[in-house]
This record gives sequence, C-alpha cells and structure tokens, in this order.
Amino acid sequence: MILKNLLLKALYFLLFLFLGVYIIIYLHKKTLAHMQSRRGPLQTGFHGILQIFSQILKSLLNWPKLFTSWQDLSNNIGVVISFTFAILAFLLIPLTEDIFLMNIEMSLPLCLSFIMISNMGAFLSIKKVKLNMNKMTALLDRISTVLIFSIPLFISSMGPVIVSSSFNLFEIVRAQSRFYNILYQPLSFIVFLLSCSLLWQRLPVDVPKKDTYFNTDYLSTQNRLNYQISTISKYINIISLLILGTLLYLGGWNGPKILHPLIWTIIKTFVLQVILLFLYTIIPRISGFRKKINLSLAFLCLLSFLNLLIIIFLVLYFKPIF
Repeated sequence: MILKNLLLKALYFLLFLFLGVYIIIYLHKKTLAHMQSRRGPLQTGFHGILQIFSQILKSLLNWPKLFTSWQDLSNNIGVVISFTFAILAFLLIPLTEDIFLMNIEMSLPLCLSFIMISNMGAFLSIKKVKLNMNKMTALLDRISTVLIFSIPLFISSMGPVIVSSSFNLFEIVRAQSRFYNILYQPLSFIVFLLSCSLLWQRLPVDVPKKDTYFNTDYLSTQNRLNYQISTISKYINIISLLILGTLLYLGGWNGPKILHPLIWTIIKTFVLQVILLFLYTIIPRISGFRKKINLSLAFLCLLSFLNLLIIIFLVLYFKPIF
C-alpha cells in the first residue's frame, strides 16, 4: 500500500513536471520573441502552442536509428544520466506542505548536486570524434562555465540555511512564516538569480567572440533525439532552480489563505521565470576564462560572502526577530 501511494505520488509529480516543462519552453519562445521584437511560433496550433509537441514527435520518429553502434550507445548513456538526475532533483522539491514525494533532511544540497550532475552529464552525449579544435574549445569553455558559476549558486543558498538552521526545504519555508528571506537577503537573491541565468546554456556565453556558430556549435554532433532530451533536461533543471528560488527567498507556499498553497508556489515561480528570462535576454556576451573567473569569484562570491556575514550578525544579535 505504501509503495502504491509512493508510485502514484511520483506519477503526479512527473505529470506536473512535464506539463511545466512544456509551458516553460513555450513561454521561453514567446517571451523572448516579444523582448527581441521578432516572431515566435504562430502556425502550429493556436499561437504555435503545438510547435514543441511537433518537434518532440519528429525526434521520436528517429528513435530506431539511434543504436547503430557502441559509440551511439555510450553517447546515449550521457543523456540518460542527465535526464535521470534532473528528474531526481525535481522529486526532492516539495510543492506545498502536503504535496511532496520525499522529505529528506539534506534535501537542498542533494537537489543542487543532482542539478550540477545533470548539467555535466549532458556533455557525455556529445560525439567526440566529430569535434574539431574550435568545437572542443567551445565545449571546454561551456564546462568551465557550469563549474565556475555553480560556486556562487551554492554559497548564495547558504543564507536561508543559516536563518532556518536546517538544510531541509520544509524548515526553510517554515522559517519564512513572518518575513520572506528576500527582504533581508537581497544580495543572496540577486546572486542566486544571476548564477541561474549564467548556468543556462545560452549561445552568447558559449561561443567565442571571433568564431562563427558553424565552427563552434558542439551540440551539432548530437543526434536529434539526444539533443531534444538534453534540452528537456536543461528546462527541468531550470524549473527546479526556479522552485528552489521560490522556497528559499519568496516563502514558498506561504501566502494569504484566499488561494491554495500550490497556487502561491506556481505564481511566485512564474514571476521568477519572467525575471530570469529578462536576465537571460539582457546579460551581454561573456567570453574568456579570466572574465568568468572575475565575475564568479571577485563579484558573485564576494556578494555571497558579504550576505553571509550580514545574516550571521543578524542571527546572533537579533535572533528573536527570526
């Protein structure tokens, strides 16, 4: 009976997740089209709402062509790792006090670790034999981007942990029953959003300034289905990070009783998504390993440590407020 309930909960979570992935991909295309004054998907379905479905269907039709060699099988393992850990990271996140799959004491560091493993697993699906020097340089640059900007992401998430004295996401949300963390941790919130935006695989961050898209597009070595699954894994990680941002800084499901707690979680996550898409659009090109190191360690990590010092001081001397 317990196993049956657990499987039903997992099924509900997965249905909610893939519906959210479909919506966030559609909103990503439409929102960026409006921000950049260009046309988004319009023809397939009402305002192009079926465009993503048609792309996924075309990729699935190529499924029998994937396992043609052992090399293809090894590349598919990387996609499976990326997709599996993206799903596991999402399943660790509670949506409300009552809607959750697992309640683990170390849920926050586990969730962030799974997201990083998922990001790195996507690189295993790239066919190394088809990489020229420019594509290999772009791939290494992208891997360094994921590693470098994961550091301020982890450090910024420690502010809410100090306030709640727990790594458990339920306890972090309960600690915000009076005041949301964003009110007295704006620096941590800004670093968290910037790190999420920079971790998002965006072309201006990936491609060196003097090279063309054709020469440095290392993703072109993937087959179509692997590329689609890697993209879906990326969006799952973005949804997980957005919900984590809601739980860490916006009080999660806390809100007036006029709406269901799940509705509050969805509304706050949608607001963060719009802000993240805006940052995704306006952040300029970042080329060069030294610039990324300076941005991550000399700016984002510095703001994160400054936020930690402020929070430790507030918790030690103004503990009754918290």
